[in-house]
Parts: sequence; C-alpha cells; structure tokens
Amino acid sequence: MKPVLGALLLVPIMSAVAVAQEPTADAKEGRFYLEGGLGFGVLTMAGPSTAPKGFDSIAEFTAGFAAQYGITERFSAFTKLGIGVGLDNDPGVVGFGMTFDGAYKFLEKKGDAAALSAYAGLGFLNIDVDPKGVPSDDATDFVFEMGIQGDFGPGDTWSIQPFFQMQLVMGSRPFKGYNGVLQIAGGVKLLYKLTDNLFLEPGVTFTGGNFSDSVVFGIGVQLRL
Repeated sequence: MKPVLGALLLVPIMSAVAVAQEPTADAKEGRFYLEGGLGFGVLTMAGPSTAPKGFDSIAEFTAGFAAQYGITERFSAFTKLGIGVGLDNDPGVVGFGMTFDGAYKFLEKKGDAAALSAYAGLGFLNIDVDPKGVPSDDATDFVFEMGIQGDFGPGDTWSIQPFFQMQLVMGSRPFKGYNGVLQIAGGVKLLYKLTDNLFLEPGVTFTGGNFSDSVVFGIGVQLRL
C-alpha cells in the first residue's frame, strides 16, 4: 500500500512557492516577471488499512520557477514548473510538473486599491515512485487548473498576494482505480522590494483534496523586466 501512498505527493508538489500561483495579479503590459523559489513542508495522507493510525505523514522538499508576460493591461500569460522530492527512502518519490496559463485582470491596481485576476490553464505532471523490493512506477498525466489571485498594498515597495485555486489531474494515475484527483489550494505570499526590479517572496500554501493535505512554506525572489 505504501507505494500507492507515495503517489499522493504528485499534486502537492505543485504547491512550491513560485509554482502554486501566478507571479503577480497586477501584470503590466509589456513587462516580464521571472521568479524562482524553494519550499519545505509536510504532507498528510490516508494510511493503509493495516496501519494503526488512519493517516501517514511525510516531509517534502520543492523547487519552483515561473515566468509571466503582460500582453495588455488586462491579459497576461504565464508558465510555471515545479520539482518535488519526498523525503522518505521507501518509497523514493520524485515529481515534476508544468502548466501554461492565461490570466485576466478584473480589477486594476491604482494607488492603494487592490487588483484581482483570474487564471486557467493546462499542463502535465510526472511522478516516479521507487519502492524497495518492488518495480518502480513512472507515469505522466494532464492537469487542468483555475484560480483567482489578489494584490493588496502599495505595490511599489510591498504587496500581499493571496490566492485560491483548484487542480484536477486527469487520468488513471496517481490512483489506478480513479479517473482523477481533485486538489484545492490556497495561500498567500508577500512581495517585498529589495532593489528597483527585485522582490523577496516568502509565502505559505495549504493544499487539500480527495486523499491528502499539505502545508508548504517557501522563500523565493521575483525579477521584473
């Protein structure tokens, strides 16, 4: 049962900072936003029926990268990718995912007024589960996601950007007996200005779904060009 449980890491891997949400809810026309970060957290999942407890927990390490471009003052496009490693030697779990999204800004940030954008996109997730004494299992599936993100604060020196999103993994994995796995994620990141175009990004993301829950704390940087 434990090799199957390891597969639950697949969707929470996407919760790394700079991966779970779009780089900014207030993308400006003609500007690029590049960011990267590292995350560390804990994943709690349903345990095997033979276990004395009804749940199991494992630490996870994640890394993420993202890029966004403001096509107009309202529309932008971004891509994000994440790499995650389950810190457990049985099974060994390594995952990789990438999405391509479009975003529309409903409310434009003016002064201290908040910005609000919605986004949706498609991507893929790959996971390699390598349990001891059993053949490894490697699979890739498509993912659909949609979410909203806000931008509160002055913006030029700092801003707080909360988000909420849903992800659906389409396919027979990570559970071969199911058609997909739905995950819901929410969190917040702080953008703090270091230099003219460089921002520090601490953040936290909570993920819950059909079979697992996780919390990931991250730190990253964003470069605006």
